[in-house]
Amino acid sequence: MSGHNNLMQSALRFLFLFGIAGLLFAPAHFAFAQQQPGTGANYETRLESLEDQMRTLQGRIEQLEFSVRRMDQALQRMQSDIDERLTKLESAPPAPPVAVTPPPASSNPSATAPSNAGSEPATPVTAVNGTLGAIKMQNGKVTGAVANPQAPPLPATPPDYGLSPQEQYDRAFDLLRKTDYEGAADAFKTFIDKNPQDKLIDNAKYWYGETLYVRDKFDAAAVAFADAYQQNPKGNKAPDSLLKLALSLAKLDKIPDACTTLQSLKSKYPNAPFKIRQQADQQSTQLKCAAAAH
Repeated sequence: MSGHNNLMQSALRFLFLFGIAGLLFAPAHFAFAQQQPGTGANYETRLESLEDQMRTLQGRIEQLEFSVRRMDQALQRMQSDIDERLTKLESAPPAPPVAVTPPPASSNPSATAPSNAGSEPATPVTAVNGTLGAIKMQNGKVTGAVANPQAPPLPATPPDYGLSPQEQYDRAFDLLRKTDYEGAADAFKTFIDKNPQDKLIDNAKYWYGETLYVRDKFDAAAVAFADAYQQNPKGNKAPDSLLKLALSLAKLDKIPDACTTLQSLKSKYPNAPFKIRQQADQQSTQLKCAAAAH
């Protein structure tokens, strides 16, 4: 029965995402179909506009998939936690009550003295540490205990404890969306350290640089973007990383280095997304890179 329900849920989620994707892509397809053919320059402009629309729609689909995945993970964890609690309650025997009462103090010292005090030495009182605190033992019998024992505090559980790499990345990206840049930086840095070979490492390194750039930490941001680019020069985040590296260098007033980076971006990635090429051209003009090269 459980397998059947899981299959039904998966099918419903697939139909939901497929329907949303159809609704999102339909306006873009209709708009492109209504455009009339023109000159080569106009066609390239429309093609670049369609490319931007497709990137925007793809981002919306990724957000929908992220939301559905988070809901599914939350439901699974909740069901697992309930099952585990029920199993423990059913299998654990009732614990007998434990009461440790210290002996009453006596006003007559001789009444507490052992009868063989003159012939044998008194048995020393020892303290045994346990989960209830220090229990005082004498002749194998409990004679007292420490009242209100204080247990040492437990170490804090890391926020990403027990999460898969995908869940760790989703958590970091969720903090970034909420503009918790410091928290997102820590989460992305932890993901990078724990998952150096994961498929999401390129994106994680780029977004880690972004968390530094938006907080005006341009020195650290330049290092992070350079590392993101060197991680995978053929990856989908390589042009973005070079652009942000150039912007960080410009903020540090390292104009020649920034111009060199922008020129490298143009020569190595002539087919980069339109917005990246446009920003690179605008930054080159603003920094007067052509004049600096002469």
